Amino acid sequence: MISSAIVLALVHLAAPVEGTSHLFVDDVLVARKSGVVRHAHACRKLPQPVIVSEMPWEQDGDDKRVYLYGTVIRDPESGRFRMWYNRLHEVLLAESDDGLHWLRPNLGLHEHAGSNANNIVLSGVHSPSVAYRPGAERPEFRYAMIGAAKGYHFLHSSDGVHWERCSPQAAFTGGDTCTLTYDARTGEYLAFHKRSHEWRGKERRLVYLASSRDLSTWSDPVLAVAPDEADDAQVRREGGAYAQFYNMSAFPAGGQFLGLLTHFRYRATAETAAPGQSRQDGPIDVQLTHSRDGRNWARCEDRTPVIPNGPYPYDAGCILGAANGPVIVGDECWLYYTAITGTHGAPLDRKQISIALAKWRRDGFVSLDAEEGEGYVETVPLALSGAHLTVNAEVTGSLRVALLNPAGQPLGGYGYEDCQALTGDSVRHAVHWSGHDRLPEQAKVCLAFRMDRAKLYSFTAGGIGLTD
Repeated sequence: MISSAIVLALVHLAAPVEGTSHLFVDDVLVARKSGVVRHAHACRKLPQPVIVSEMPWEQDGDDKRVYLYGTVIRDPESGRFRMWYNRLHEVLLAESDDGLHWLRPNLGLHEHAGSNANNIVLSGVHSPSVAYRPGAERPEFRYAMIGAAKGYHFLHSSDGVHWERCSPQAAFTGGDTCTLTYDARTGEYLAFHKRSHEWRGKERRLVYLASSRDLSTWSDPVLAVAPDEADDAQVRREGGAYAQFYNMSAFPAGGQFLGLLTHFRYRATAETAAPGQSRQDGPIDVQLTHSRDGRNWARCEDRTPVIPNGPYPYDAGCILGAANGPVIVGDECWLYYTAITGTHGAPLDRKQISIALAKWRRDGFVSLDAEEGEGYVETVPLALSGAHLTVNAEVTGSLRVALLNPAGQPLGGYGYEDCQALTGDSVRHAVHWSGHDRLPEQAKVCLAFRMDRAKLYSFTAGGIGLTD
């Protein structure tokens, strides 16, 4: 029986692929490869968080913490950043011109300590995650939110500030961490959320998925991602017990979906804990997952963290949650997350909980690397007729691209000897052949990359693509 993910991939290959970048996270577009290794890339970090608990409504005595489970978007017209974050069970809104320095607008909507002068947009909701659809048919659904409040609830808004519940009742049971994304191909919202039960002989946190077209009627939640023996073995090698997944942030990227798993390296459960302190302890980092349809998920073959703990103290213990999608800033991919100085079970008075920023190059989560000697990557036949071809790569040696017909035969004028060698580091190397700066007017071609000391991240036909 052919899975829905494979069917979707086959349909995808039969369609034109101009205008979007294509990542080498999996081998769906790869017919052959040799001399290359797939690597997941850790992010770059700032020396300090971008938001810390500063305002009275973000604090309760010595308990100072803010969380992002959550969402950051950039207005397509103004370029201004907006962030929905939370302090326990209150949703707050911050805004920024540069994504680094954040302001808390005085919204005047909710009272705290006798005053409405604050940036609270909702009260009684935990783990808010927002899906933004500027072109929504109904303006009141431009913004959609999932949040936890004795079950998972959904809300909608025209401006991201004034919210209305889709139903007074919870859509489905559970609580705590959750993220929301929108699948433009199917018109469905995808709600990833945490559930806990026995899995492979251990009580674990697991990632479940429910879907809906209208935010009111939801499918039954199904298991989306769960730890396997390789995860448990990794945790045991580090002195822990077994793996759990707090949640997953999923977002469309390059014709597929990427997911960021908060990987709880569980160690032990204490007999007692102080108020507000978890009895279960262990560090949490973030690893990569991928899917062609948003429903069937696979782990990256390189499971090293893409958001590791440290090297700065502010996230040395936990990355508890990550935004439900990145923001593209120039040639970089920015993603915000919850950073904690201590491990999951550390006492609250010994840890700071803040919001930090992770950065990658554009399309920079995974690459196919030719580290020593020649590497070769050949795609399946793709519909790329007449488009410009750009390549995202770090090239210390050289990289050339040849074109093959579906039978694997080279096209005249598009061989390796005709291609101007690519060198240096760029997210948009323009590929030129002698006398040609566009792909031929041919129904389908295979791209064949021959490279030496190079990291190949993605290719694009007809534009830079991804999350413009």
